Amino acid sequence: MEGIYLYGIVAFPPPLLQQIVGLGRRPVFLVPQGDLAAVVSRSPLTLWPVDEDHLTLHETVLEEVMISRPVLPARFNTLFRTEDAAIALLNERARPFRSALERVTGKVELGLRVLWEPPGDSATAVDQKTSDEGPGTEYLHRRLTEERHRARFRAAGERLIQELQASFPSLAGESRLQRFPTERLLLTGAYLVERDRVDAFREGVAKIREEFPRLSFLLTGPWPPYHFVNGAHDETKDTLGA
Repeated sequence: MEGIYLYGIVAFPPPLLQQIVGLGRRPVFLVPQGDLAAVVSRSPLTLWPVDEDHLTLHETVLEEVMISRPVLPARFNTLFRTEDAAIALLNERARPFRSALERVTGKVELGLRVLWEPPGDSATAVDQKTSDEGPGTEYLHRRLTEERHRARFRAAGERLIQELQASFPSLAGESRLQRFPTERLLLTGAYLVERDRVDAFREGVAKIREEFPRLSFLLTGPWPPYHFVNGAHDETKDTLGA
């Protein structure tokens, strides 16, 4: 039994002007409803493997659509049993879809990762004077030392983040930041940038890289605006798995 696989939501018209190949080498097409359309392809009603090849193909479809129009990305493995279910989704969420499309029109997402070398801890060893105070006291001292180390770690990182934000080019309309995702990863950011300012944004990051030689910067994109839409669909009774 076949259903349809959802890649994203776009404004309609116009129809797709280019041929796009989706998962399973099935052609991508639009299911329109009013001034919106679902970007879909035919698909078995089974979840696709979550691996690099399939994730990349899902992303490639979105990037090809994004060449000619803004798109609201759907989560990987969003399947509907029928086209009518996709049309129902477009009807139910027409207002937020229109608002989100207006918000990202003419914009793309750029991703930034900032890596650092966390400050060393010169006091990780428990003071030898506490070794005769019993295991309970020694444990408390060790926990206190660890908490102090974490506090120093975050304080140093927050100072660096503040410096970065002060130096960062004000070229992004919106941003989504995550501090300290891992010990080595100081910051990850997603930035919503006007398409015609992408090069200027990259130049700004290059200047910051020179100002902060201790840090490593990885800039990626442009991508569809994954972090600036609240998901391209809500679960419905006709979605696979419901």
